[in-house]
Amino acid sequence: MGAAAVAVVVAGSGCATTRPGDVSQLPRPVKQAPPPAPTRMTSVPRYSPPAPASRSFVDGAPPDWMPPRGIARRWKYIVVHHSATPTGSASAFDRYHRNVNHWDELGYHFVIGNGRGSGDGQIEVGPRWRKQKHGAHCKTPNNDFNDHGIGICLVGDFGAYGPSAAQMASLTKLVRYLSNACGVSPRNVVTHRGVTGKTECPGRRFPLDRLQRAVAGDTRSGSYRASR
Repeated sequence: MGAAAVAVVVAGSGCATTRPGDVSQLPRPVKQAPPPAPTRMTSVPRYSPPAPASRSFVDGAPPDWMPPRGIARRWKYIVVHHSATPTGSASAFDRYHRNVNHWDELGYHFVIGNGRGSGDGQIEVGPRWRKQKHGAHCKTPNNDFNDHGIGICLVGDFGAYGPSAAQMASLTKLVRYLSNACGVSPRNVVTHRGVTGKTECPGRRFPLDRLQRAVAGDTRSGSYRASR
């Protein structure tokens, strides 16, 4: 396999494959990830450039974001991941999960871009969320965190550097919304490593305490500055 092909595979892996303020509002831009193709790789669809992170918010969820049958009552956790790659997108991770891991589709419910592969702070909505389907991102003996955990993957390697400010702004708004809509308490906003102890995901530079405080409405969390 040539160097270019290797780069595509690495960029498309995601952490799950490397090692087995108004809560009624959602940030834009939000887009739906493409549905998986059962027998062949799908091409990366063309999307318009994402709006700046400072763009105004809208009440509730856009029509193409909401599950057609509403949000299920199954969700107890929100599990944060990093991709452990410098680039990525929902389309790239979906292809890797299907073609390399032989899963049926993208393992995460949401992907938040870093500007390399998708927009910085751009939220991509995976098919599992619209189907209100269990995740494939945080395996445990009883599979509780896959069955009842919403998986959010931020593109980047947060062992080496922190999320971008735009990523954290979008993540905070999204988690606040999900926490309110699904009844998930801030203490059940967790990380992959915090659950399994078998991975570094989402990296030592991911600010979980800050996220939990922000979701709980603690104004002392202050503004976030990305570390590089």
